[in-house]
Amino acid sequence: MFWSIFLHFYQPHFQQKDILERVVNESYRRILEILKKNQKANLTVNSNAGLLELLEKNGYQDVINDFKFLAQRGQIEFTGTAAYHAFLPLLPESEIERQILINNEISQKYFGKFYQPKGFFSPELAYDFKTAKIAKKLGFKYILAEELALPIKPNFEKVYQISNLKDFYVIFRDKRISVLILSAIIRNIESLKEELSDDFKKNRYLLTIMDAETFGHHRPGLEKFLEKIFEDKSIKKVKVSEILEKFKSREEITPRACTWSSEEQDFWLKKEKKIVATHPFILWQHPDNPIHKLQWEFTYFVIDEIEKNKNLTIYQKLREKLDQAISSDQYWWASAQPWWSLEMIEQGAYNLKEIIFSLPDKKAQQKAEKYYQEILKIAFDWQRTGKIREIYRWFYKTAQKVPFKKRALTEWYNLIILEFEDEMKKAIENLEFEKAIKWRDAICKLKEGTDIYDILHVVDDLRITRQLPSLKGFYEHSFDEFSSLVKEAFKNFSKEKFLKEQSEELKKLIKKAFFEKKLGPLGFSQDKKGNFYLCEFPSREIKFYLNDGWNSFSGACFPKEGIYGNKNQFQYLVKNKKIKITLTTDSFLNWFLGFLKNQDKNKSKKIHLAILTEPAGWREKFFKKDKEVVISYHQYFAFKFKITGFKEKNAH
Repeated sequence: MFWSIFLHFYQPHFQQKDILERVVNESYRRILEILKKNQKANLTVNSNAGLLELLEKNGYQDVINDFKFLAQRGQIEFTGTAAYHAFLPLLPESEIERQILINNEISQKYFGKFYQPKGFFSPELAYDFKTAKIAKKLGFKYILAEELALPIKPNFEKVYQISNLKDFYVIFRDKRISVLILSAIIRNIESLKEELSDDFKKNRYLLTIMDAETFGHHRPGLEKFLEKIFEDKSIKKVKVSEILEKFKSREEITPRACTWSSEEQDFWLKKEKKIVATHPFILWQHPDNPIHKLQWEFTYFVIDEIEKNKNLTIYQKLREKLDQAISSDQYWWASAQPWWSLEMIEQGAYNLKEIIFSLPDKKAQQKAEKYYQEILKIAFDWQRTGKIREIYRWFYKTAQKVPFKKRALTEWYNLIILEFEDEMKKAIENLEFEKAIKWRDAICKLKEGTDIYDILHVVDDLRITRQLPSLKGFYEHSFDEFSSLVKEAFKNFSKEKFLKEQSEELKKLIKKAFFEKKLGPLGFSQDKKGNFYLCEFPSREIKFYLNDGWNSFSGACFPKEGIYGNKNQFQYLVKNKKIKITLTTDSFLNWFLGFLKNQDKNKSKKIHLAILTEPAGWREKFFKKDKEVVISYHQYFAFKFKITGFKEKNAH
């Protein structure tokens, strides 16, 4: 495993002197000193122009010098970014380009030839295609994004190319590990390695992206953990640009708009999913937030007015003020989810107003004053009437007035119950019985609907601990895999209902995966030659085991001679140390073959069915007349099916 540690150094360009002093002494100087002491430690750094100017202005030239020294020594590399932490996806393309170019110019002023960024960091890790397109245009090789930007969990053993942007790549942050560290849930190397588990031995990359201020300022003492990470020789550390060199796979994908504040439920829960579909950046531009609406109208108005007055002698000075005035902070602090600062909202609106008041246009000044007053009126009303306090209480006392059981889709809710149980079992195995009780109690809370009283919602607590989802899909389980604990906690669940729905739900998902050319349930995948792979329908004797893509498999247990298989499966006749496998009319695989026939150019005339088994080294063995095959008997064995000869009707 190759670990790349990315730290985002940022303070608003107008930060108060006392706060800046604390940040510099508690965090920045300590981190840089750790790197100076350990010449083998390396880091990828994002420090924007606004911070560099702020540090110089307040007498912290030593911090800038240390950045330059470490870059000269090859220990740190810089990334491109927005000069004043603007929220790029919501700005016009010309403004995005301007912010990036200004940042390059000012950074080169401070760091000279040692500022050679290959990658791009969009503030708030805000990704959209427009921002990626401009980053490529300006010569960057890659952009960073939250892993949730990919609808399915990224394969960290490869680097993805963004569709329609040739030779431009996206490298994904590992959200779970980043959050575990920045929240100080993990504070030592042993716990970190335990969380990484088998990933520690894989040929994969781990990219953690965190605020630099986390280490020492927000989390006192956590900088010592960072030092231990750099000292640990068993963890290979690389700079982010080296990931591109070490992982050559270039599969094309289309990431969705996302930030590092995005959560899994934003894309699953009905209400959130509907909003995020059209407004993916809700902490900066929520469609139901009137302050956000006015802030962005005001922002666009000021940009337009300044660009109309390029002939003024003070144009350059006003442009510089505008570049600084559109930092992301004012919009974020107006989100009230639950982040709120009347001071930051007023400061942002005032800065925009002052720019317009430098113009000779009285009508523009009147309009700016109106925007300013309207923003403040709503903000003061929210503060005065107790709305902000109510929102705060809603988030931290009864964060969800509707129980998760009622809000979540049935399949997702039931899968979350299984995730809790799995975490409970892990805690028992590690003799961490208090943790086990905690996860068991969480299941009970969800079952009874008392999760609404949690300060930190139980699902959010689980999400900090593990990636969701981590398990195979709800319908990829066999009924006997469900314990009495989870069966009692499931929503709308009975044995008859589950068995009736299971086949139909899996068929829907496989059809969807087929047409979207994506991975599907039961290990459904298609290789570059057009061959399909699919595992057996799950049952008591044959379980489905989820792995990355092609590596998923079915595991069979046939302890004695006899006939195995239910109506959705092949028939397995175990006799005389052989297993005869026969395709049955009602089997799931037979349905899929019939489905393929309707999509196949040759009406299945060239389609053939094979089995791949672990004892045979995963070599294919074809069915006779596509109906039956005989393999050697093993009491336990892993296998999957392969379908060859398919040619899509509309394929060129």
